[in-house]
Amino acid sequence: MALQLAAKVWTYWISWFLLVPGLLMVAFTIIGYLVKVQSQKYPRK
Repeated sequence: MALQLAAKVWTYWISWFLLVPGLLMVAFTIIGYLVKVQSQKYPRK
């Protein structure tokens, strides 16, 4: 029983360290794409 409780606590704890960097990586990939591609499409004058 205690082992199952420890497993639940472990998975909830580690999920934040996997979720946050994963979401940041997706966001930075989209931002990087927009900066690289859209800057060539609409160059500064």
